[in-house]
Amino acid sequence: MPKELEKQCQKCKQVKPFSEFFHNRTKNDFHNGICKGCQKKVNRSNKSGQGQVKPA
Repeated sequence: MPKELEKQCQKCKQVKPFSEFFHNRTKNDFHNGICKGCQKKVNRSNKSGQGQVKPA
């Protein structure tokens, strides 16, 4: 059985299997640059700041 391909998360810098990354057809390897765990944290952070106006 071949070893699963791996990728380094751009946020946490850990090397993880492709199964730990969401699919993204716009990327060369068809996977997001950050892992699912980091992506969930980013999404929560973005959602909690929703509706707030950022200063210019």
